[in-house]
Amino acid sequence: MASGWTPSTLTPHEVGDGLAYHLALYHDGDLARPAGWHADSVRHLLEIALPHIKEGSLVVDYGAGTGGSAIELLKLLDAADISIQLVLIDPLVSWFSQAYNILNHRDDVHFELSIGKDAEGKTVFRELDDMLDGRKADVIISSSTLHLVPVRALPDLCRQFADSLNPGGALVWDSGDVESELRPATAACLHDPYRGVREHLRDDDARQALLAKLAAEDAIRAERRLDYIFPVPFGIEVVLEAIESAGFNSEVTDHVVGFDVEDAERFVLVPRLAEIAAPLIEGGQRDNAIREALSLVLARMQLEGTASEAEYRSHWVYGHHSLSK
Repeated sequence: MASGWTPSTLTPHEVGDGLAYHLALYHDGDLARPAGWHADSVRHLLEIALPHIKEGSLVVDYGAGTGGSAIELLKLLDAADISIQLVLIDPLVSWFSQAYNILNHRDDVHFELSIGKDAEGKTVFRELDDMLDGRKADVIISSSTLHLVPVRALPDLCRQFADSLNPGGALVWDSGDVESELRPATAACLHDPYRGVREHLRDDDARQALLAKLAAEDAIRAERRLDYIFPVPFGIEVVLEAIESAGFNSEVTDHVVGFDVEDAERFVLVPRLAEIAAPLIEGGQRDNAIREALSLVLARMQLEGTASEAEYRSHWVYGHHSLSK
């Protein structure tokens, strides 16, 4: 096993960011009370992955975040008295540190930060083989992550997945934010409401007044960065082409997940995500602007038929892949 990672010297903002995302997944931080959308979406992912997991399996959770998918997997395995080695991988220190705080007491869970420095001191993504120290995984799961990977990087990442699996191993992933012909007219992409909030606030007078205080090139750069927080989704065929080019067979299923309005508000107010309203001042000004915008966006979604008064409906796709023989 690779040497592992432990968090160090986080800022109060980073600690708060990780805790806020954890609270968006688990009500009041109680692991027995997952948010409905989180429990529902991950349940379907794990139903696909579990038949490939047996006693002693090496399982990789790529893009583990604050540990949401790993927590739900370990609940099921503990109940079945199945012991595995689980490697969590993520690049975001604030969220990953929260996963470490929750799960580091377990000898069967290991942590690998997926970014490092090259010889010139530039930040780069580490190879999966390096993070596994040459070991081969039986299952790789990746929850709500692949839609965030740049399109140009997907083929190489899928090659790494293929190179790091044992014969007969499986790659299982989910995403609520890729476009697909499978999506019914009554459901939206997972992040559509938050892209709607971003668009609603783009020309907000208070935002524009603060942007006007920046140099023109700084304002343009800042706006471009905010657009990357909830990027426009690409089509599922982009992911499948990258996966299949690495030698995998593909099976895709889908599921509609209800996302409660209060859960949606908790989600978008996570500090890292709430930056879509920057440079509005963090705290009351920013949060209130987001709440108001989200309410208007969800009302519009009700008229469009993708939401009700209580929730919006998000469309998730699930990929199940094995290596071609």
